[in-house]
Amino acid sequence: MSYDGVVLHHIIEELKNKLTTGRITKIYQLNQYDLLFHIYANNEKHQLFFSASPNYARMHLTTMPQDKPKSPPNFCMFLRKHLEGGIIENIEQKENDRVAIFDIKKRDELGDLVIKKIVYEATGRHSNFIITDNDYKVLEAIKHVMPFDDAARTVYPSSFYVFPETNQINPFRLTYQEDFFNDPNNFTDKKIRQTFMGFSPLIASEIIYLFEHENQSMKEALKSVTTKKEPLIIRNEKDIFYAFDLQHKEGTKDVYNSMNECVDRFYFKRDQINQLKQQSKDVIKFIDHKIDKLDDKIDKLSNDLNKTNDLSSFRKKGELIIANLHKMKKGDKTLSCHDYYDDEEITIPLDETKTPIQNSERYFKQYKKRKASIPHLERQIKLAKKERAYFENLQHQIKHATAKDVEEIKEELIHYKYMKSSKQKKQMKSKPNFEKFIDDDGIEILVGKNNLQNDYITNKLAKYNEVWFHVQNAPGSHVLVRQSFPLSETTIRTAAMLASYFSSLRDSSSVPVDYCEARYIKKIKGKMNSNVIYSNQKTIYIDPEESFVIELRENKKA
Repeated sequence: MSYDGVVLHHIIEELKNKLTTGRITKIYQLNQYDLLFHIYANNEKHQLFFSASPNYARMHLTTMPQDKPKSPPNFCMFLRKHLEGGIIENIEQKENDRVAIFDIKKRDELGDLVIKKIVYEATGRHSNFIITDNDYKVLEAIKHVMPFDDAARTVYPSSFYVFPETNQINPFRLTYQEDFFNDPNNFTDKKIRQTFMGFSPLIASEIIYLFEHENQSMKEALKSVTTKKEPLIIRNEKDIFYAFDLQHKEGTKDVYNSMNECVDRFYFKRDQINQLKQQSKDVIKFIDHKIDKLDDKIDKLSNDLNKTNDLSSFRKKGELIIANLHKMKKGDKTLSCHDYYDDEEITIPLDETKTPIQNSERYFKQYKKRKASIPHLERQIKLAKKERAYFENLQHQIKHATAKDVEEIKEELIHYKYMKSSKQKKQMKSKPNFEKFIDDDGIEILVGKNNLQNDYITNKLAKYNEVWFHVQNAPGSHVLVRQSFPLSETTIRTAAMLASYFSSLRDSSSVPVDYCEARYIKKIKGKMNSNVIYSNQKTIYIDPEESFVIELRENKKA
C-alpha cells in the first residue's frame, strides 16, 4: 500500500507544525470507520480526517467537502464528551510504524486538567482509532478486539493498550543500520521490508531500483529514500501516491506542496465513489433494473412493429380468396391460385373449419388489427425511449452526485411514483441542495447536479438577464452565473469548465458548451426531467479538468 510508515512520518511532521496547541472545536463521525475533527490552530481552521477502514486507512488534513450525518452515533458522542474543547499538546509517531499518538489536554468533570490520548493505527484491515487515558488505559475504540477473538492484542474499555510488537529497525535512525549493510544477502526486496519498520513494497522496490540501476550503494539508496520529500501522485493504469518520486514507476506525475494535500487529493474521488456505492446502492440498483426492463420492452415492441411490415400480405390473401371462391369449399386446408399482384403462383393456408368467406374475413381482420396497432406501437416505443432517456440521465447524475444529491434523486423517484417511500409521506424540500462556486473575479456560479436542482436553478432562481450554461446535445448540469452580460473571460471559462465537468462528456476533450441569458430558456412541458430548449446562444469549447474544479472547491472554503 502507498500509505506506509514513511508517508505517515511526513504527514505527522506537517501536522506538528500546523496543529500543535490547536483546539478541537467539533468532531463528526462520517460513517462506520471515518472521523472528521475540526481544529482551530494558529488562527486557522483545519479539518483532520481519520479512517479506520480495512481498505483505505489513513490520517491527513483535508480541504474537501464532507457530508456530515444529522445525528451523531454513540462513539462520536463519546469523542465529543472526552475530546471536544481539548488542546493538542503533542503529536508523534511510534518509531516508523503506522501508529500515531496525539496528546490531548482537557479539563475533566471536576475541573482538573487531564491528558487523554488518541492512538491511531493505520494498519490495513486491523486499523483502529483508540482513546486512552495518560497511562494507556483504553477508554473506548472504534473497533473492539476482545480476548476471545484470538488476536495478539486486545482492545476494549478498561484494558491497557499495547503497541504492536516488532523487531524491525526504524530507518530514520541511522545508528542502528550498519549491521544490515555488512551482509550482501540482505540486499533483496523481501529482506528490506522484513528489516525496516514501516517500509511498503513500493519503497523497497525503489531502494532495489536505485541500487541496481542508478549505481547507488545500498546505504546511499536507503539514505536517499529517508531524506527525500516531494509528495506526488503517479497516474497510470493504477494511480499511486508517495512521499517522493519513485523512479521505478512510470506515468503522469502530479507534484503537491505537502504530503497531507497529496493524500487528500488522491483519496477524495475514491471516497466519493465508495460513499456513493454505500449510500445509494438501492437507488443505483433500481435505476439499472429499470433501464434493463425498458430495453426489453423496447425490443419486444420493435419486434411487434417489425411484424406489421408484411400487413399488406394479409389484405392480398383476403382479396385472392374472394377472387377464387369458385375453386374453394369448406374443409380445404390451402388455396393454390395465381397471384395477379406479383404475377406468380401462390399457396394460401386456410382454416378447414371455416367457409371460404370466413377465411377471407379472417385475413382482412388480421390486416385491420395489425394496421391499427402501428400508431400504438410507435407511440409506446417513443414513450419507452423517452422514459429510458430519463433514467439514463439519472444514471449519469448519480456518477457526479454527493449523498445529498442522491437523496434528492430518490425523492424525485418517489414523487413520480417510481419508488415507494419507506418513511411517512413528506413534502419535498423547497430548496434543493445545489452547489455554489466563486470564480477568481468573485462572481457566484450555481451548479445543479440532478433534475430537482437543475429545475430550481433554471426555472425558479434565475433572473432573466443572468447567464446560463449547458453542454451541447448531451446530459449535464445546469450552470447559472449570477451576473448579466458582459462576462469576463475568467467567468465564462469557469462556468464552461463546471458545465463540461458535471456532464456526460467529462472524459472528452474540446467539449462544446452553450451559454445564453436565462430569458431565452423555455422548459419543455410534459417532460419528467429538467429538459429545456434555448435560443440566442453562444458556444465555447473547453477541456474538462478535475484539478480545476477541486481547486475551485478549495477556494470556496477559504
